[in-house]
Amino acid sequence: MSELIGFVAASLVVIVVPGPDLTLLLANTARSGRRAGIATAAGIMLGHAVLAAAAVAGLTALLTASELGYAALRIAGALYLVYLGVQSLADFVRLRRSGAGDAPAHRHTQLIQPATGRIVRVSLRQGLLSNLLNPKVAAFYLSLFPQFSLPGLTTTAAHTVLAGLFWLLSLLWFVLVLLILSRVEVLLRRPGFRQGLAGVSGVSLVGLGGALAMRG
Repeated sequence: MSELIGFVAASLVVIVVPGPDLTLLLANTARSGRRAGIATAAGIMLGHAVLAAAAVAGLTALLTASELGYAALRIAGALYLVYLGVQSLADFVRLRRSGAGDAPAHRHTQLIQPATGRIVRVSLRQGLLSNLLNPKVAAFYLSLFPQFSLPGLTTTAAHTVLAGLFWLLSLLWFVLVLLILSRVEVLLRRPGFRQGLAGVSGVSLVGLGGALAMRG
């Protein structure tokens, strides 16, 4: 039981600390509304499921053992985060040029991009790719799981249980975040707030991408 409690505590620290996933979810929700945020979270959770399955199968061990493969994934992930950050900064500039920060929200409803089917698909893909292209996530699955064992279970069975538990904890966290965002949806629709969030998200994503690129 102590091993399980320790794993849950370590997982919650990793899950709750803000990173690219949460930043992207906030940016997409502010840009296109709740449906886009839900699609982003779904993509992130799909990425977690793929990486968890890869970790259980031992594939992440092969990735981290290959210096060239790990570096290629790191650079690809960094470039993708910078790309997403530039998109958010472009939103910030667009809103600023439209005078969204100074005018009443109801006069700029045309600036809100409704979450059409295409935007939902794009948000889902962005969440998936940002998660899969983050080598720190793969390394986390590889480094954390071996530190915990569940009595009475084989290594594969124990890692499967732990992967499932981590996925469930991540899901609960994003559900909580989306519930909070739904409570402040009126605030998210204010152009001035969306402008500020777009700017912060853009700078954060570009910064995270740069930090990931420079990390060895």
